[in-house]
Amino acid sequence: MNVTLPFASRESTRRLRRHLVAVVLSIAFFSWLGPFGTATRLEPGVLVVYWTMAIAGNWLIALTTVPFAIRLFLQAGKPALAGIAAGSAIAALPGTGLVWILEWGLAGTTASATMLTWLYGCVVVVHLVLAFLTWRLVELPLQGREENAAPPPPARAPFLSRLPARLGEDLLHLHMQDHYVEAATPEGSELVLLRFRDALREVEILDGMQVHRSHWVARSAVSRVVRRDGRILLELSNGAKVPVSRSFQPALRAKGWL
Repeated sequence: MNVTLPFASRESTRRLRRHLVAVVLSIAFFSWLGPFGTATRLEPGVLVVYWTMAIAGNWLIALTTVPFAIRLFLQAGKPALAGIAAGSAIAALPGTGLVWILEWGLAGTTASATMLTWLYGCVVVVHLVLAFLTWRLVELPLQGREENAAPPPPARAPFLSRLPARLGEDLLHLHMQDHYVEAATPEGSELVLLRFRDALREVEILDGMQVHRSHWVARSAVSRVVRRDGRILLELSNGAKVPVSRSFQPALRAKGWL
């Protein structure tokens, strides 16, 4: 599974919007629940400010650690939940500092070793909730969308754009004729003003080979191989017979054409 920051993927706008929804819901949930004694220690308005700053700040911290922890655990064959736990434990370290500042500024709580230990445990729980919700409600649905997306269309040989629409794109054969290249398809042929070497470069992605200094043939076009008086000819599906030069025969044999 590819877990990324919300602003670092092709689905950036959709992912960021879903992250923000998850953060808002988390702020509302913690403000309503008032866990860790915050409901009794803080006034309602201050409680909302406290959890807004705590959740938003820790969410930003989590974005720098949790996704990478999940990715590392998945690459090691471990479950994503283990990565969430590890990433949350790490993110909670700076997160605890942020919450202590909020405790000191909004609740007047003084720092002590016991207080910081307790705060760390609370922040770990907050990070686990944030990370799990973000992973389950944001990353997994979008990951499934990306994995199920239609594959990109196959690359198109540039030479095909030079052919008239009536010929289609099932290229069978190219034949050099002076300054022109004759292109043949099952629908007919057309002369294209182009150097043969440039035409060869424009059909490189097609399954075919140059078989003669002035001929290129698509592999699917070959009906049979004809040997006559020491010469080799390729008979094509359109009836054409194309000579094979001796210099090209080793490469054709290596590819299984002959």
